[in-house]
Amino acid sequence: MINDPIYLAADTSIFGFKMAELVADKLQKGYFLGYRHRDFCGMAMKMDKKNQFLYGELYDGIDFSFPMVFKNRELFVLWLSKQFTASLARLDDDDFYRANQVITRQRLLEFIKD
Repeated sequence: MINDPIYLAADTSIFGFKMAELVADKLQKGYFLGYRHRDFCGMAMKMDKKNQFLYGELYDGIDFSFPMVFKNRELFVLWLSKQFTASLARLDDDDFYRANQVITRQRLLEFIKD
């Protein structure tokens, strides 16, 4: 169900600033949001060595493919706060990428819990 495009498309409530701030906090502490396995690992978020926030496709658990780069926390939080599960579910992409290991509200909530 979590990878069902119809289910993901129904979640259109924005994440908001509180959730975005908590995700940024966790990333700044060195945590990584993404799957780590062979080949395509879906979408991921992390901070790089330049203290920039990255969001993009992940391969082999370590390699980002052309990520969106946010130069600072403020830009990342502003962007993420306006997103929602459906906006990040890649619903308009090719079948392989559509709803495949995407960032969802549920994944973010699991990521930020202690």
